[in-house]
Amino acid sequence: MKFRLSRKDLLTAECMGADTVALCEKLMGFKPRLENEKQTRVEANILGYKAEIAVARLLDIDLPNINVMTDGGVDLWFDDVSIDVKVTNKEFGPLIFDKMSKFKADVAVLVGATDDPAVMRINGACNRFDFGLNAYTKDFGHGERQVVDIKDIQPIEWLWLNLMRKRNKVQNDG
Repeated sequence: MKFRLSRKDLLTAECMGADTVALCEKLMGFKPRLENEKQTRVEANILGYKAEIAVARLLDIDLPNINVMTDGGVDLWFDDVSIDVKVTNKEFGPLIFDKMSKFKADVAVLVGATDDPAVMRINGACNRFDFGLNAYTKDFGHGERQVVDIKDIQPIEWLWLNLMRKRNKVQNDG
C-alpha cells in the first residue's frame, strides 16, 4: 500500500531526523550508528521517521517521538500493542533485524522508500513468532542479520484486522 505524506509530515520527519543526530553528536558527544555509505545519518533518520509517520497516520495513532539513547525496540503504540517500524531504501526490500533478540515489539511493520520522497510503501507486518519461524541469516557486508523476505510477511490489512479484533475483543473467526 502506498501512503502519501503531507508537507507537514515531511517537514516533521526532516526536523526530527536532523534533531536526533544533532542531539547525539553535539549534546551527547557520540555518533549514531550508520552502516550505509549511500546516505548520511541525517538522511537515514529522516527516512526512518517518514516510515514511522506513515504507519502512525495509516493506523490513526500517535506520531513517533525522538529517542536519543534508545526506543527500547518500540516506535509506535496501538493501544497496548507495540510496533517496530522497519524501513528499507528499496520499495520491496526484506524485513531485517540485527538479531532475533532485537525484535522487542509485538509486531514489526515493513516500509519501503519509493522514487517519490513524499510516498512510502507500507509493505506489511510480521509478529515476532512468525519472524522467528521464517527468518534466515544473511550478511549484507556489515555482519550477519536475521532476514524475512517480503513474500513471507502479512499484508498491512492483516495487522489492521488483528488490531481491531484485539481492541474490540473479537475472537478470530478463522
